[in-house]
Amino acid sequence: MRQGTDKYRHDTARRAEALEAQALAVIGVPTLQIAEAAALARWTGAPLAETLLTSRAIEEDDLYRGLAARLGVPFVTRPVQLDARADYGAASAAGLAALARPTRGVRWLAAPRGRALAALLALPDPSGLAITTPRRLGANLRESAATQIAEDAALRLHQIEPRLSARAGPSRRTRRASAALLAIGAGATALWPQWAALLAWTLLTFAFSAATITRLFTAAATFSPDAETPPVADRDLPVYTIVVPLYREAEIVGALIDALEALDYPRSKLDIKFVVEAEDTVTFAALATALPGVEYEIVVAPPGAPRTKPRALNIALPFARGDLLCIYDAEDRPEPDQLRRAAARFAHADRGLGCLQARLAVDNGDENAIAGLFAIDYAALFEVANPGVSALRLPMMLGGTSNHFRTKTLRDLCGWDAWNVTEDADLGIRLARCGLRVETLASRTHEEAPITLGALFNQRVRWMKGWMQTAFVHLRDPVALWLNLKPLAFVTTLAAFVSGVVSPLLWPFFTVMLARDLATGALLSPSSTFDYAVATCALWLAVAGPVAMVWPAVLGMKRQGLSRRWPLLFLLPLWHLMLCLAAWRAIHDVWRDPFAWAKTTHGVARRRAPPQRQDANLLSSAAMARATARPISDRTTTPANN
Repeated sequence: MRQGTDKYRHDTARRAEALEAQALAVIGVPTLQIAEAAALARWTGAPLAETLLTSRAIEEDDLYRGLAARLGVPFVTRPVQLDARADYGAASAAGLAALARPTRGVRWLAAPRGRALAALLALPDPSGLAITTPRRLGANLRESAATQIAEDAALRLHQIEPRLSARAGPSRRTRRASAALLAIGAGATALWPQWAALLAWTLLTFAFSAATITRLFTAAATFSPDAETPPVADRDLPVYTIVVPLYREAEIVGALIDALEALDYPRSKLDIKFVVEAEDTVTFAALATALPGVEYEIVVAPPGAPRTKPRALNIALPFARGDLLCIYDAEDRPEPDQLRRAAARFAHADRGLGCLQARLAVDNGDENAIAGLFAIDYAALFEVANPGVSALRLPMMLGGTSNHFRTKTLRDLCGWDAWNVTEDADLGIRLARCGLRVETLASRTHEEAPITLGALFNQRVRWMKGWMQTAFVHLRDPVALWLNLKPLAFVTTLAAFVSGVVSPLLWPFFTVMLARDLATGALLSPSSTFDYAVATCALWLAVAGPVAMVWPAVLGMKRQGLSRRWPLLFLLPLWHLMLCLAAWRAIHDVWRDPFAWAKTTHGVARRRAPPQRQDANLLSSAAMARATARPISDRTTTPANN
């Protein structure tokens, strides 16, 4: 049965390839170029036309101008107004959009991709059509539907499920409950100070203990080796969309494109979208002059609020062509086989796998102490905490980059919350609430750490603010959160909120009290039941808390080759003091300016080249291309002249 299915697929693909080849020959593409592209297309399973374009043998304009000439219809290069009432995402996927006002008999603008070229050439009457390139069609759609795109990107989640969006802030019920608890607490403290203190110690001990135990168990869960996933052949790989949001990043555009060019994935199955803000003309210009192929596209975000990374991601999402989608930041340098590994995991996983989080590593950790501490923090999180959470199948707050999704999953979840400044953490909890799990991917993305205290502090303030927003959102209705999650997942989610929000705010005060009681001897000589309870809580947290902080850091350092930086462990108290200050500043920002995005400047560090992972058992599409193609300089690149 399997052999019959494979034979049918093979025969269908061959017939489609023959029709494409015939169509390309009719347009005017030289026979030799078609033959070379066909050899690579059979290897990758991609459409012949896409393979031809991404091999950079011919220019996109030449191909589509030749198509228009063959059909006898106009070829459009200037901006045109399209019908903004239509579904712009569906129009982009179909490669066909209606003009807002028919002009000289032209009612439709078409930009067919791949095998749709042959179908278009088979039309008996192409009148009423005009031809453009897919990238121009996308730009025209975004310009024509700018108002609707901006509204959808900012408000779709809020309109469909306002309880899961940070836009509304804490609910009225939450504010009333908080005020009531504060009033009750103040009254109880005034009337029964000793019992109020005991209750506070007990509650905080339970909360901090849950966070500490979670950290210890997740660290222990990482000692099991990751299961190897069998690779997927090139012809079975899906189209992969990469979204890179950029803002004032012109200086590192070249390094970014070099990193994306190094990806070992069939170029004909890549859909890379750079999202830039409308007024960021410098970054746009740098990109426009550096794009090496048609797989790259610049998406200009229409003006609107809030000016956040998740809004930019939401703008790109409707235009994503891939079955899979991942996010990279401007400074990222992923390992070349990361997309292949992610595609293989999704191919062999059930539908319950909602996201793969790659491991982030800092490649300038040797630059100074600030970068070194940042590298240790990342190593503890991405080499220990996240893999442990994944192994235990608990909810995970995602990192902001190198997240891999099924595109349909993201669309079903209404994308990211544009009003949450740590959209990744929020999305991780939403995935869990929808019954989807997050797993870690044993592939690293190398990042740049901040090298100044100001840059580090501002970044952590934003992260703390976003975690507070995430806690507010998902604790608006604790009963619903309990019902959405399993009991253990609910408890560990609360522990994550305590660890990420409450602990940084309060630990210095408890540390001072602990040091005082140790110095006076009061902690080791309790004289009442209350004193015994307080001493027990304090000593437990004094021992377990530092272990839960240092042990994951040491494990992460070993796994990322940072053991030589062990003296920086003595600076961890200063690191956590910085986190405390950032958390208190975040409370101020949540109150005064909750949606402001404190951008981190990239491209200022001295970075080392990351290691290049090679797989001798996997013949890459790049190697296949080198084996079957002649140099571009030896080819004729203008099919219209042949």
